[in-house]
Amino acid sequence: MNILIPDSWLREHLQSKASKKDLQKYLSLSGPSVEHIYEDEVYDIEVTTNRVDSMSVRGIAREAATILKRAGIAAKLKKLNLLPIAKHPNKNLPLPEIIYETDYVHRVLAVVLTDVQHLPSPEKMQARLTAIDVNVHEALIDISNYITHELGHPCHVFDYDKIMERGGKIIIKEAGKGKKFVTLDEVEHQTLGGEIVFEAPNGEIIDLPAIKGTLNTGVDKNTKSILFWIESLDAKKVRQASMGHAIRTVAAQLNEKNVDPHLGKEVMEYGVELFSKLCKAKVASELYDYFPKRQLSKPVKVKLQTISNYLGIVLQKQEISEILQDLDCQVKISDDSILVTPPSFRPDIQIAADVVEELARIYGYHNLPSKLMDGELAVNPDPNTNYHFENLIKHFLANIGWQEIYSYSLVSEQQAVDAGYQLSEHLKLANPLKEENSYLRRSLIPSLIEVIANNKTQKELSVFELACVYHPQAHDLPKQPIKLSLVSNREYRLVKGDLLNLLDRLYVFSAGQELLLEEKISKEISLPIARQEAQLIIKDGKSKTNLGSLMILEHNLIAIELDLRSLLAVAKRYPQYQKLIKTAAIVEELTFTLPNGVPVGEIIQAFKKVDPRIKKVELLDIYEQNHSFSFIFQDPLVNISNEEVEPIRQKIVKVGQDEFKINLVGKI
Repeated sequence: MNILIPDSWLREHLQSKASKKDLQKYLSLSGPSVEHIYEDEVYDIEVTTNRVDSMSVRGIAREAATILKRAGIAAKLKKLNLLPIAKHPNKNLPLPEIIYETDYVHRVLAVVLTDVQHLPSPEKMQARLTAIDVNVHEALIDISNYITHELGHPCHVFDYDKIMERGGKIIIKEAGKGKKFVTLDEVEHQTLGGEIVFEAPNGEIIDLPAIKGTLNTGVDKNTKSILFWIESLDAKKVRQASMGHAIRTVAAQLNEKNVDPHLGKEVMEYGVELFSKLCKAKVASELYDYFPKRQLSKPVKVKLQTISNYLGIVLQKQEISEILQDLDCQVKISDDSILVTPPSFRPDIQIAADVVEELARIYGYHNLPSKLMDGELAVNPDPNTNYHFENLIKHFLANIGWQEIYSYSLVSEQQAVDAGYQLSEHLKLANPLKEENSYLRRSLIPSLIEVIANNKTQKELSVFELACVYHPQAHDLPKQPIKLSLVSNREYRLVKGDLLNLLDRLYVFSAGQELLLEEKISKEISLPIARQEAQLIIKDGKSKTNLGSLMILEHNLIAIELDLRSLLAVAKRYPQYQKLIKTAAIVEELTFTLPNGVPVGEIIQAFKKVDPRIKKVELLDIYEQNHSFSFIFQDPLVNISNEEVEPIRQKIVKVGQDEFKINLVGKI
């Protein structure tokens, strides 16, 4: 997320003689990246999504004060001199009754102000709002936008009288489905179900909180009293509503990132001060503050040796303490460790590595020693890597209609479960950037299924991926075998045919090897979403190589998962030379009627075993339930005659009838 900040506004919170170029340089080296300075005045700053505390003028000033100090430039964060909210002795308006019908509320603050005047915003405020690409209206509206950008917590202004006319109650609840409401931009929406809304007693929606106000309670030219309001809701609920309704306001972007509810008090006091000063408003009620989700920051213990191991240098205890205290952390140092309690606005500091990262960036990554790793370069190539075959496999599959995809190594909780392992059997990130991607994958198939599910308009879609999966090991890095996984919504026989063609292209069958399908019983099936599964076994004489699995999944998807290392063990760059047979061959076709569900591949394998003089069996054509097969009969020593083929034909028909209940079309 990028934020625009005029230099003059930043200097109201940052006391420093640092030049604009110094600010750009040192912030970019150790914190938020200053990508550009427009007209030598407005900073364009990129802030990572996990640092919502820096998405404001004051947040950037706090970062700058700490970073500039470490760079040898005097800098200090100015204090906010805000006065407590005091009710006017001659004004008395009741607060609306607030009713909570959901547990997703973290905090609510509210106060009533009356006798508001509709005055233009000061020129300075207008100039700053214009500089950050926010529309200018009048002070009554501009103040909330101004405060949000300056302090980093969204706030909202209701027309107080409109709320009281609708029953004087604000009911905070999860919405049902299909209820209409109109937002401030006069766009009509319908509730999707599950999002948090504010309702009046008659069921009318009067706000889409943390995202955007509604027209029926918004201020207008006739507004005389306002309800100045701040809410902190569950971040996941905010994102659900924002994305579901495609309303991407600044308020939504901040609230969906767990903005610190403790900031609400400062924002409320600052807002009352501005409304009193710029709109001549008078406080007509006591301050309402509902804070059921007050949570204390958890301390993090870090060994001093851990810090040295990560950074490659030894930082003195005093320097460690100063850096962390400049970041508003509470620090207790013992002989061999430190105990760090982060401020409420830094929920991203949760584990020892987070503390080390803060020390590294404030000290300066550029100040850490640069040293090449010791040790000799590896001479023997990785046995799991063969770029020739990987390239060959990818191009072959692409040429026959499969599409290669690249998916995230981190998967969702549901995808982790769909891989056939318990969540506890996965490696999980302690501090992921996205909650929906927390687990290191143990199978590629759930991600491939998601691709097909997201492309429902494609009647036929076949996708594959060649990548690592991650299997945990006790006290060690995870095993990282490379898998070739394929998923398709086409017919089983077509997918299996593509697999056989791939194995044939890799010359797996060039020396007489054969593919066996050993079906698993239901209790042994790898994926919980699989209905049937068979092991893919390459038989070469008495030895067997397990390549992986062929599965029929839910929704009639076909999946193949191959272990690349096992595949490379049987693959060849060139076909094995076989001496040409000089005797004549007889080629014939036989057509059989197959019941539904009979596996053609197994029939072909059974036909091949009838007699060693059957050199090849192929499926030629299908018409309804009739399947035509081509047979090549050949004896390597003598020319085979039609009379010698006759009993072989009879055996073929008998095997078909006895083992598969298939009937020959016509007569031999």
